Amino acid sequence: MAAKVMSERGRKLLLDFPVLAALREHDRKGIDGLVKLVEDAAEYNRTVVIPRALELDERMEREPDYFDWDMMREACKYRFFSLAIPEVVGGLASKYMVTGMALVVEELCSACGGIGLAIAAHSLGVAPVIASGAMVHWDTVLHEIVEEEKKGNPVLMAYAITEPSAGTDVEEPEFLEMAKIGMEAKKVKGGYRVNGRKCFISGGSEAKYLTLTAATDRSRPLETWTTFLVERDMDGYSTPRVELKMGQRACHAAELLFEDVFIPDSHVLGYEGDGMANGILIIMAASRGPVGSIATGIARGGFEHFLAWTRESRDGKRPIDEDRIRMALADMWAAIQENRSLYLSHSLGGDALFRNAFTHPLFLSAFLVPHQVRASKPYSTILNSYYGKGLVNILFRYFIKDDDATDMLAKASLAKFACADNAMYLTGRALELMGMDDSPQRRWVEKAYRDAKLTQIYEGTNQLNRLAFFNAEIANTLKIEVPGPFKKGVR
Repeated sequence: MAAKVMSERGRKLLLDFPVLAALREHDRKGIDGLVKLVEDAAEYNRTVVIPRALELDERMEREPDYFDWDMMREACKYRFFSLAIPEVVGGLASKYMVTGMALVVEELCSACGGIGLAIAAHSLGVAPVIASGAMVHWDTVLHEIVEEEKKGNPVLMAYAITEPSAGTDVEEPEFLEMAKIGMEAKKVKGGYRVNGRKCFISGGSEAKYLTLTAATDRSRPLETWTTFLVERDMDGYSTPRVELKMGQRACHAAELLFEDVFIPDSHVLGYEGDGMANGILIIMAASRGPVGSIATGIARGGFEHFLAWTRESRDGKRPIDEDRIRMALADMWAAIQENRSLYLSHSLGGDALFRNAFTHPLFLSAFLVPHQVRASKPYSTILNSYYGKGLVNILFRYFIKDDDATDMLAKASLAKFACADNAMYLTGRALELMGMDDSPQRRWVEKAYRDAKLTQIYEGTNQLNRLAFFNAEIANTLKIEVPGPFKKGVR
């Protein structure tokens, strides 16, 4: 069979990322897999997103409750909702799991930051199920996502950590220790009763499943921070409202209300009290780099529309013929390439960290057991037991070293704040140079400017990310300890 000819977008990807071209010489199959993901994202943009993005943005300003499920169903064709799900349970996450996510997110966000976020926020919801080693839910929740996606039915997840009185506080151990926590998960027979609110949850109003962090004792949040799996149909759970957003409108930011919601013990991801490392820091170490790629995609989209504007003639003159415009374009492209270097460095490092755990024969051997057996009650009971979780965590600790996880958090935090700031600089500079010109290209750049702002805020504000980088990389006062039995996971 003749090899498939690489598309123009695929060839440009390798030109833009020389390190991927170099890696392809040693791992053609793996890198071609990444190229295929980006080609699919480019096709989705061209056929689905670009024709509707501006209209959708304007509609959701008028109707913030509206959500475009048709675009999510179209995304199923490309299996974007399986990007973070391991191949052993039918997903697309390979040895380049983090890099693949980052590259796809950049491509999607170059057309619309909101649609890119809607897809990325789902993967963020999946992440704690993966990182906690909650393998009992791989064969239920993750299996359902994969199988329904193949049928064209998006089953979405979301990640809920922010509270009305504690946003950035819950993402850093020192701050969480002093945070004013409102939500509490009280231990009762067979599980927990949860009361309180979460806010600004990306994709929370559409998600069938949530990964939720909460304190089991509000007076000791750091010591009792715990990660739970929540199902939408649990009694007492509701989504009272979504926010009217300035940017990235295509993805809702929802308020979640928990009124005496019962969450069974089987839905605790990891151990009670290990949520800071297990449910926050390791997730942030994996996800803040891709937030940098969200910012990069938004910036790239703004740059491309600005470049198109500079080539249009006005009164017989083109802006691109002026040296000041040419220098500005060079600065903008330099910012994009700086962003790519930062987030790709994080992504490849993250793949090196997780690859040993998820591709080792010992790990893969667990999935030689037929799915029907793995999903059965006796098998699930063993995996969900104290010792079953302990065995999984021991294996994770063998493959994922504390120093490597901490280094990944530092690189992720650096990529996040630097890429977001560069995106705001680039889109703001483009608008300044375009002035009050009323053109379709300016509408796109203005949308990119609004979309970029949110990347400075979520996944921890840029101020927090600067502190996290300093503490982990320079001061060496923040260290992740991969959780295991009897370990809380943060130092």
